[in-house]
Amino acid sequence: MLIDVFVSRPNTLDENQEQTMQRIERLLEQRGIRARTIGKTDFPNVSPMRAVEQLMRQCSGAVILGFPQTIIQKGISKPGTDNEKSIKNILLPTPWNQIEASMAFMLDLPLLVIRNQGIEGGIFDIGTTGHFIHTFHLDNEEWIEKPSFLQPFNDWHNEVVRNLQVN
Repeated sequence: MLIDVFVSRPNTLDENQEQTMQRIERLLEQRGIRARTIGKTDFPNVSPMRAVEQLMRQCSGAVILGFPQTIIQKGISKPGTDNEKSIKNILLPTPWNQIEASMAFMLDLPLLVIRNQGIEGGIFDIGTTGHFIHTFHLDNEEWIEKPSFLQPFNDWHNEVVRNLQVN
């Protein structure tokens, strides 16, 4: 029996991101986990927010993948305030990462948060959920095989299995 886990990820990925996604999906499959994502594996006939909620309620955990989807080459943060500052080369994930991570947190699903180097804010800020935030470079394929990732991944997997047994 496969364990369903919600995966928050962009539906459109570049080649490096797609390869990283495939590595993550293989790791999940090796542990008996089926990755489920709105617009990739599931195509509901309800509004996106309702679809995410319904799908998450069928899952025993969540993976939040922060891939760059927008680059702000030059801009201003907090304009017109005392905290205004110039910004450049800021990487932003899909806004759905924030929404889906919040929903998973509220449903008390075990969370595994993985971000590309340079992605920050909200769920990707250290200390937001109390869980470690895994950071990687897309060009480096080795991070997924290192004990510094695998040990916390195994802990998350164990939590997912316990969550399945409780529900």
